[in-house]
Parts: sequence; C-alpha cells; structure tokens
Amino acid sequence: MGTMRSVWLALALLLAGCPGGTKGPDTGVDSDDDGVVDAEDCAAWSKERWRTLEVFRDEDGDGLGAGGTRLQCIGERPPVGWALTAGDCADGDASRWREVPGLYPDRDGDGATAPGPVTGCVGDSLGGFHSQPGPEDCDDTDGRYQQTARAWRDLDGDGHGSDTSVTYCLGARLPAGHVALEGDCAPYDSTRAVALAYTYRDADADGFTVPEQGTLCATTLPSGYLNTARDLDCDDRSATRWRLRDVYVDTDGDGFGAGAAEARCIGDAPGPGFAWEGEDCAAGDGTRWQWRSYAHRDQDGDGATVPQTGVQCSGEELPDGYHVWPGALDCDDTSPARRVSWDVYPDTDGDGVGAGARQTLCAGGTLPQGYSARDSDCATSDATRWQVLAFSHRDGDGDGFTVPQTGTVCSGATLPAGHATSARGLDCDDTVPARHTSVQAWVDTDADGVGAGEPVVMCTDGTVPKPWSGSGTDCAADDGTRWRMLPYAHVDRDEDGHTQSEAGGLCAGAELPEPYFAQAKGNDCDDTDASLFRWAVLYPDADGDGVGAGARTVPCLGRDVPRGFSFKGYDVDDRNASVQEDAEDDLLVELLLMP
Repeated sequence: MGTMRSVWLALALLLAGCPGGTKGPDTGVDSDDDGVVDAEDCAAWSKERWRTLEVFRDEDGDGLGAGGTRLQCIGERPPVGWALTAGDCADGDASRWREVPGLYPDRDGDGATAPGPVTGCVGDSLGGFHSQPGPEDCDDTDGRYQQTARAWRDLDGDGHGSDTSVTYCLGARLPAGHVALEGDCAPYDSTRAVALAYTYRDADADGFTVPEQGTLCATTLPSGYLNTARDLDCDDRSATRWRLRDVYVDTDGDGFGAGAAEARCIGDAPGPGFAWEGEDCAAGDGTRWQWRSYAHRDQDGDGATVPQTGVQCSGEELPDGYHVWPGALDCDDTSPARRVSWDVYPDTDGDGVGAGARQTLCAGGTLPQGYSARDSDCATSDATRWQVLAFSHRDGDGDGFTVPQTGTVCSGATLPAGHATSARGLDCDDTVPARHTSVQAWVDTDADGVGAGEPVVMCTDGTVPKPWSGSGTDCAADDGTRWRMLPYAHVDRDEDGHTQSEAGGLCAGAELPEPYFAQAKGNDCDDTDASLFRWAVLYPDADGDGVGAGARTVPCLGRDVPRGFSFKGYDVDDRNASVQEDAEDDLLVELLLMP
C-alpha cells in the first residue's frame, strides 16, 4: 500500500511542477495518517484522498468518462460521476460505452436493418445493431414497418392505380391519392379497373366452347367469354351444332342406319337422313330395324307356344308368333283348335268323373266331351253316384234316428239316405220307424198321470204309453186324487179362517187340502177354539167409559172385547166415566202439534 502511494505521490508532484519532489521543512508530517506526508498529500486532513489526478466526467456511471480532463484530489477511486479512463461513446447511457465498426443498425428491434455497415456505440451486447445485415428496413424507427412497397396514383378512386409509382413502408398509411394495386385498365372509369383474362369462347351461346385466349377491361366477363372449358364445340358459329359424332345413313327413316359411319358436326339429333345406330337389319323397311332373339313360337296363333330359338329382324317388338317368354305349352302348333294336352279317363255316364285307363288327348281349352280328369267313379253307369264316401252312423228304418255303424258307400255329392257322419239321437230299434227312443216308465195303477214302483225301459216313439207314466213319484199309488208331496207351513184346524205356524209335508193332488196352507192367514192364538183367534193388549176399564187404565194384559180374544176392558189405556180417572183425559196434557199435545 505504501509503495502505491509513493508512486501516486511522484506522479502528483510531477503534474504539479514540483521538480525533484523536494520536501519542505515538514516533510515527515502525516496529519491524516493515510501514509502520505502532508507535503505530498493533496488533502492532508482526509484519509480518503491523498493524490491529484486527471479525471473525466462519467454521467452514466459505467466506469468510462467522456469530454475534457480535470484535476481532482482523489483516493483509490475517483468520486461518483468521474472516471480515470475516457472513451465512453454514450455517456448518458450506462448500457453503451464502446464503439464497434462493421455493424448494421436495427434501432426498432424488428430484425430488419438500416443501411450499413456503420460503427455503432454498444455495450456488452450489440443492442440496436447486428453483426450481419438483415432484411432491408424501410423505417428503422418503427418496428411495425420493414418492407418497402410501391404505390400508384388512383385517378378514378376505384382502388386500382396507374401512371408513375412512389415508395412507402408496407403496412403504413399510403400516400394520399395512391393505392397499392397497379394496372387500372381504365384509369378514368371507376367501374372498370382490372383486365379480365379469358381462355375459352362460346360465340354461339350453345353451352359448348372453343379455346381462345385474351383479356377484356370489364367488371365481369360478358357472356360467351369463359375461363373454364365445356365440351368442345365443333362449330362455334351455329348454336344447333356443337359435337362431332359418327352417324349412319338412314334411308327408310326408322331411326336406324346402315353402312359405314360418317363423322358429322351435329347437335341433339343426327340430322335428317342419318341415325345414331348403324345396324338396321332391314334398311329399306321402316317398320323393322333390329335383330331380336326369340325362344318360343306360336305358329297357329292360339296363344300357346312351343320351344324354338332364333333371331328375327323386328321393330320395337318381335312380330306375331315369336316370343321371348313361353305361354302355355301347345300340343299341336299347327291347329289353333288344339293346344292343350289332357290326361283324361273315359266318363261313360257323364257325371264328371271317369274310370279305367288314362288317355292323353290334344284338344282345346276345355275338357274333351266324354272324358274326365278324375278316375274315381265308383259307379260308371250311374250318373248319380261317382265317389266313395265314409259313414259312421246308419238309419235303416228311415225314422231320422241313427245307430253307430261305420263303412263306405258309393255316393253322389253327399251320402245317400240312411247314411250319416254324425249321430242323430240313438235308435233303440232301427228296424221299426215307430220305435226309436228309449224311455223310462212306471206303472200308473190309479191313472193320475204319475206312476210308482220299479221303473222299466221301453222302446217307443218318444212317448210313454198308458197305463205307464214317465214319472215315478206317486205318493198314493191307489188314489187318483193324490200323487205328489206338497209342503205346508200353516194349519187351521178349528176352521176359523185363521192359521198358526206348523211346517210339514202332505201327499196331495194339484193343491193342499184344508186345513193345510202354504201361506199364513192371520195368526191364530188358539187353533183348538174357533171363537178365539187373535192376541190383543187390554187395559181394565172400571168406569166403563171405553178408556181403561192400569196394568195391561195380552189375552187371546175373538171378535169381541170382554166387558170391563178396553184397548185404550190412558184414562186419567178410571172411577169417573165423564173424565178420560187431562186438560193440561191435551194443551201440551196441542202446543206440540201446532204448526
């Protein structure tokens, strides 16, 4: 540390013009104890400063100064705002202090550079510069714009320019009266600007084109000018002809030609005297033009066919007698009266069913007379019978009742009489028409219509003959007036016209005999005495005024009320015949009943 201070002191003395650095009388005094004697210390009272050096102004504090020098008394370092070394190229910007040649400016940091190379003031990085040129920057002060573009005058305001051009930054506002699109094909007409190209023409407006290139100054291409090809027009001067096709001479006008093909420019139709197809099998006959195959023939025209294949020159359809699909098979195609092959059997009795050996006949559309398609006739000489039918019941006596019996019989449309497939009752004697139903009967000795005893089974016409009965419940077999048991619920033994309850049964005739009844007649309280027949509630009537009082009794009475009794029991004084009711009670009743 002392050595460095001696060096700085020698430099300070040299700069101050102190030859030889001769010390004064106080050369050994160091007032601030900083290692430099007062005689050599430029600030003997401060330990922080002891030497005088040239310094440079450092405005941005980056350690490098700029401008003129100035002597200052300093210590190890110059004070803030000053530097020992000059050369700062941007003393107001601490991030830049050195100059580097061969750089390209990019002040707006958009990657595009201004013209170069130049010497740039930079710091640790090349901020604002690049070592290599970038895309050309038309405005290095605004990062939004880099590319230089051209603009043209727009005299008619249609967005397309012409005439001379000027440059501007692409993306920035265009110069007044200028646009970015050039090529206005009509500079003084705002309705037209761009010359439209076309590559095809349709002069006859038939929808078909020919190649032709050109341009038109228009808003849209007019009709007949196109950029997409349609089918090639073989004649763009005529709307009725547009395609080149091979056609054939059609001499008979049937739409089909013959001979070698000719290439002609045509439209929808091949033209008079020509046809699309060239295979007319009868070039001089307008009704025939094509070969058609057939697989069946009907030579006699009866609608039935025989298999036969071939081809025939025809029109839209095969001629009569030639067919693709078969009809009914013709057994004789030379005669229209014979076309169906019949497998038949002789029918000698004409009942529609034959018999014997099968025969094959070629005939018309109906079954030949005297023959049948069936061979099951069971009676060949009887037209009323032709089929064997099964039966399961017989009615031998014709009484309409059957007995079970199975078998078969030669019949007509239905089974003959006396034969059936379902039961009709059960005939107990199929040999006698008057006897067909089995009935159960009882002997009726008293002829009252109801029998008794053990039953017997009889075969009759369905009725029970006398002296028998179909019922065997006679409760009095020897008494013709009684034959059935009737229930009774009431009796009147004293014959007073009033009954009492008593249930039982009695053998009787059509009705119950007296004194037995099914319905009650009154309620007899004593059926042993004809004078007594009803129950009644009585009250003693001591004064005989017709109204009694006191305890009531319920005796068995007849028509009359016993003396000294009354049906009424509300007498208030039964000792006085003139008093029967209480006036106060009458008043109370009257009040209760008042409306």
